[in-house]
Amino acid sequence: MKFSITTLSALLLVSAASVAQADSYADAIKSWCGGLAVTAPKSSTVVVAGAKTKITVTRKADQRTKTITGLDLYSVSKDGKAAYVQNVWKGNYALKSSATITDAVPKNVPAGLYYYRVWVTNLIGKQHGPDCLETSSTFKVTTGSHTNAAGDLEYTESLHDNSIYNTEHEAGCFGLSVEYPKNGDTYKLNGHVRIQADRDSASQTDALTKIELYKGEQLVNTAWTGSESFQNTFTLKDHLVLPDADTNAEYHYKVYATSNKADKTCVFKSGDFKITN
Repeated sequence: MKFSITTLSALLLVSAASVAQADSYADAIKSWCGGLAVTAPKSSTVVVAGAKTKITVTRKADQRTKTITGLDLYSVSKDGKAAYVQNVWKGNYALKSSATITDAVPKNVPAGLYYYRVWVTNLIGKQHGPDCLETSSTFKVTTGSHTNAAGDLEYTESLHDNSIYNTEHEAGCFGLSVEYPKNGDTYKLNGHVRIQADRDSASQTDALTKIELYKGEQLVNTAWTGSESFQNTFTLKDHLVLPDADTNAEYHYKVYATSNKADKTCVFKSGDFKITN
């Protein structure tokens, strides 16, 4: 069973009302979901496909009634997308302080980074609050293991192979894409560029902090700075006022975001576009 957020938290910076609405939703999520964590598996966990691992959910006690209603297994694709694998458990389990469930990772999954996502509902009195989605740290799944002649455990895949276990993804930098501008787009000087970042509900990115414009590898300017948490879509309109625009060069934006799993700044790149007079 795959869960998805039905409440859209779209942020359009040119609209003060939209900003207020998004801020209000982000504040509600922090209030109702603060203190909730998936403490196992950890980033150091290694599981052989087909073997079992434990998932532990904890909370800080308050006046709210929290109920676990679903647990899903996800993987991180090589291109940094959150990929649903399967539902592990569904039901209604009252979360007092902690809960642990044991899951067998499917035998047929490829080696890579995986993580669990838990769905928690909230109730205070008779009032329903927003649902909380919390994820474990990513952990490594390997396709096999054996004990060598020296008695040491060896895995089929090298745990240091960055093509399988990407360190950026390990730190929570995945599940966010810069949809606009797209590759091959053209914009007029002194016009406006739509910058749009889409975030998967199973992403481990947290708040956007900065957007920069680049010409090739050269920083041109900073289009925006701040700290904006968002659930689905973030949109900014940047005014292209450049005194020395190069109509032969390719430009792109870099979007910076924090990770909710590590002290890490994640960087995501838009498509390359050109500027005309």
